[in-house]
Amino acid sequence: MSDFKGLLMGMLVVAILYVLDRYLPKWFGAIPGIAFLLLMVYIIFTKDQSLLTKLTVLIVGEAILNGIWLETLEERKKKASKEIEKMKAKDILRKK
Repeated sequence: MSDFKGLLMGMLVVAILYVLDRYLPKWFGAIPGIAFLLLMVYIIFTKDQSLLTKLTVLIVGEAILNGIWLETLEERKKKASKEIEKMKAKDILRKK
């Protein structure tokens, strides 16, 4: 049951980060990635586990966090370009 609980907590964190990245400033998306990197560096040096396991968690975690951040940045660009196109279309209609 604890594995399922951990999975649910991870999914909850990812969902919260996704929502926050959409509505907070662009630079906010870098904070979770940096915090996770620092946490993993701390764990690598203090915990007695396999280095391969720790590096795998580090790489997968960073890939997920940075993927969320880059996806939201891309969505913001698309949304801004659509708004600009709408504004240009309105300007063209006003000039006629």
